[in-house]
Amino acid sequence: MRLLLLVSILSANLCAQDALGYDTQKIKANLALREGKLDEVLKIAEPLAKNAPDDIDVWYTLAQAYRRLGKIDQAEKATQWMLDLRPENLGGLHEAGLLREVFNDLPGALDLLNTVFRATPVSQYTDRATTLIDIARIFEKQNLKTDAAQLRKEADRLKGLEISNAKATATPDHK
Repeated sequence: MRLLLLVSILSANLCAQDALGYDTQKIKANLALREGKLDEVLKIAEPLAKNAPDDIDVWYTLAQAYRRLGKIDQAEKATQWMLDLRPENLGGLHEAGLLREVFNDLPGALDLLNTVFRATPVSQYTDRATTLIDIARIFEKQNLKTDAAQLRKEADRLKGLEISNAKATATPDHK
C-alpha cells in the first residue's frame, strides 16, 4: 500500500513538472515572438503543437510567426486550425483578418478586424489598440488617411489607459 502511494505521488509530481515545462516553453515562444526571433518561435512552438494539437494559444503563436516569416500556406493552416477548434476565437479571427490583408482582400480584412474589435472586452486596452492599429493600416492602404490618423490616436489613448491602469493597480514597495 505504501509503495502504491509513493508511486502515485511520484507520478503526480512528474505530471506537474511536465505541465510546468510545457507552460515554460509556451512563454519562451511568446517572448521570442515579441522579440522578433521568429525561427526560434518555430523551434519551440512546432513541437508543442504536435504534443497538444488543441492548444489554441500555441497555434496563435505559430500563425503569427508563419505570417511574419512569409510562410503564408502554413499561417493559413494554423489559423484555420484555430478556427476549426473554436470558431469564435478572437486570435484566430484576428489572424484571418491579417491574412485577408496579405491577399489584398481589404474589405474582408476590415470586416474580420471590426468583428474582433467589437468582441474584445473594453477593459483589454492593448488588444483593442492593436486591432485599431491594424484597421488604421488598412485604411491607409485605401487612402483614408484622416480616418487612419483618428484610429491611431485612439490606439495611443488606449495604450495610455493600459499604462495608467497598471500603475494604479501596482503594489507599492514596503521597506
